[in-house]
Amino acid sequence: MAIDYNKIFMLYLESVAGTISPEDTAFLKQQLAADMLAKKFWEQLEQEGNIMALPVFINSINPQNEQKSLKEMMAARLQKRTTRYRRIQRMVATAAAIMVLFAAAWFFMAKNKKVTDTQTIASLVRENRSSVSLKLGSGETVDLKSQADRKIAVGNTILDMDPKSLHFSSADTSVNLLTIPQGENYTLTLSDGTVVTLNAETKLKFPFRFGAATRDVYLDGEAYFKVAKDSKHPFIVHTPLTKVEVAGTEFNINTYAKSTVSTVLVEGKVLTEAPGGGPRIPLQPGHAAIYNVQKGFNVEAIDTDDVVAWTRGVYYFHDLPFYELAEKMTRVYGVPVKADNPALAGRSVSGIMDRNNLPELLQDLKATVGIDFYYTGKVLHIQ
Repeated sequence: MAIDYNKIFMLYLESVAGTISPEDTAFLKQQLAADMLAKKFWEQLEQEGNIMALPVFINSINPQNEQKSLKEMMAARLQKRTTRYRRIQRMVATAAAIMVLFAAAWFFMAKNKKVTDTQTIASLVRENRSSVSLKLGSGETVDLKSQADRKIAVGNTILDMDPKSLHFSSADTSVNLLTIPQGENYTLTLSDGTVVTLNAETKLKFPFRFGAATRDVYLDGEAYFKVAKDSKHPFIVHTPLTKVEVAGTEFNINTYAKSTVSTVLVEGKVLTEAPGGGPRIPLQPGHAAIYNVQKGFNVEAIDTDDVVAWTRGVYYFHDLPFYELAEKMTRVYGVPVKADNPALAGRSVSGIMDRNNLPELLQDLKATVGIDFYYTGKVLHIQ
């Protein structure tokens, strides 16, 4: 029976992309074992593909559309051949040439092209963001982004979620871990009615159901708390360096800076203390308690609207060193930002960052600081 070399070529592409079916895998194995010329054809395809790193390339671009385009091109170019080896060689050469041209074109367009259009950059950045995830006390992990706008049952727990928030119903007191990646923020309503808004690159440990004496959560990152009032059950936020205790109030905690925790009180009253105990520092609204491992606590008046503006997607920065701005952009937009120009290390900038408007920030920096920018390889470069 004549061998369909065109089909074998298509199966090679599917094999490289990891989309080949079990049925086609069995068919391919049978064909390669039954015909030496078919096997030689396969070996030639593998050799040509490895030379140009086609497997790595295809797996890096999620190749459904690209593979379809290539198949359409090959269908027009590959005709039925006789089984004579010299004609198979010509088909291999034709296929390999098209593969090289196709892969090279996509490599330079998709991987190496420097994108400078701000709207295109913003679109690419959004596509590459990670998902909010919830690791349950049982060890199971739920991708909250993929499960958005629905209710799901996990054991005896009901998770009710939309793209930006999570409610739940459960009697489980084991500790869960909510992880917010760069470029995202999320709102969690706890079992007591406390609402926690979490900033990007933040982790919160919490139980579905609090214990009898206190309401304890563990924060690393930044979050804004609206604590439900319950004087009999103090609400305690544990950070890597401090502990904050309240009964019912609104406040912001930020642990981003190394060896520093900032607690800003908006409404009510809180008490904060260093790890291991020590004096408990009371706070009044409009003040921040800033703890540093070297300097201890410092209490100062602060503009709370400025501090909590991030909950509305707005970030103010004042005389901020440019390398720190790059770090903040990485966290807020969810894209690695690399400052390529060494001269920027000595610059400080002031302005407003809108989490939903990266193009505006880039244009503002271009106008005020004189920077240029481009996006390639999932990295935003500032020049």
